[in-house]
Amino acid sequence: MMKKRYLQAAIIVMTALMMTGCGTKFPDLTDEQYKQTVEYAAGLLLKYSNNGQKRLVVVDAKQVLKDRQKEAARAAELELAKEEAAKKNSQEVAPEQVQPTETEEYPEAEGQELTTDPALTAETGENTEEETGAESTEAIDPDAITLSSDESQEIMPDIFLSYQGYSVSSTYPESSKSYVVNADKSKKLLVLRFDLYNGSDAGKNVNLIPLGLSFKILLNGTDIGYSSVTFLPNDLSSYVGTIDSRAHESVVVLTQISDKDSTMIESLGMIVTINGQTQTVILK
Repeated sequence: MMKKRYLQAAIIVMTALMMTGCGTKFPDLTDEQYKQTVEYAAGLLLKYSNNGQKRLVVVDAKQVLKDRQKEAARAAELELAKEEAAKKNSQEVAPEQVQPTETEEYPEAEGQELTTDPALTAETGENTEEETGAESTEAIDPDAITLSSDESQEIMPDIFLSYQGYSVSSTYPESSKSYVVNADKSKKLLVLRFDLYNGSDAGKNVNLIPLGLSFKILLNGTDIGYSSVTFLPNDLSSYVGTIDSRAHESVVVLTQISDKDSTMIESLGMIVTINGQTQTVILK
């Protein structure tokens, strides 16, 4: 009976489709025929349905990119971990591959103490203060030049720079009321004093700022870093003023050192940059 009903519904649907294709109106159906047609259509829908799932999948491009980036990052981490493990293993194995040095080639290794060059050692076995000063700076840069009260360098046409010594204090200048630089706690100010001399026959307007001056301080042959940046009118790196003919102008370079270092100054120097060129200077 069921088969007969479905057969009738199929015949009705096919007839309706054929007539529609020819431009004919849908036939008038009785209630019974309409119900049969609906049942048959529903059966076809259920038979060929994909359970309500969409055939087209909407893809979030940003999420896909994030997922790929995460996968790439994980792969990079794994590769880095492998490299570190391999490096660690090679470091652990390396000491076993080092062959012991034969003592026959180095007689002093058999319980003998190494001695320094007699020229650098006093009778007491300790280096003197003079030997650890300018010589160590010269060893750093054999082309170093010297500045002293008797030896000057021309840094601008007719303008000569000479070194006048140093001082150590907690403030600079000590007697000024308009401007002062204070050392930090447990620090001292190392004040390097210089002289600018105008050797021309006329007064000169001097502006050192365009020279791009910078100074790294050498204390006992060791580079302790750049000098302090100040707004002092007589700061060498930023001096601007007029120097009369055959006249002198006092300028300074400041830096901070520890209390301990302030009592152990044996030699001083600078690594000076001027117009982009670097020069080591020994201060005597």
